Amino acid sequence: MKHNILLVEDDSFITQMYATKIDELGLSVVTASEQEEVKKALKSNKKFNLILLDLVLPDVSGFDILKWIKGQDALKDIPVIVLSNLSSQADINQAFELGVVDYVVKSNYTPTEVMRIVQKYLPAT
Repeated sequence: MKHNILLVEDDSFITQMYATKIDELGLSVVTASEQEEVKKALKSNKKFNLILLDLVLPDVSGFDILKWIKGQDALKDIPVIVLSNLSSQADINQAFELGVVDYVVKSNYTPTEVMRIVQKYLPAT
């Protein structure tokens, strides 16, 4: 069974880089860059095993998307990893309070290291 990952990121270069890395792991990736795309993807019949969520998006805060996800019975148990360049302790604390499983500051990790973190949170096949 192929794992499905939702990558929420508005920078097209970063989206492509991580989508390629996810694909290289043999995982399926769906990308979204704004709130309606995220909601449409999550309301589709596709079951996601993990969400990678940027916090700085053009039309909404990633925190608002996170609150929405955690407020949906069908979605609240999907592990969410924040993948952001926001690195203040207040942002990190808020993300964990809202239920993320991990917080990755993009500039501190290579894409390969991020993929190792992603794999930690995927269910065994």
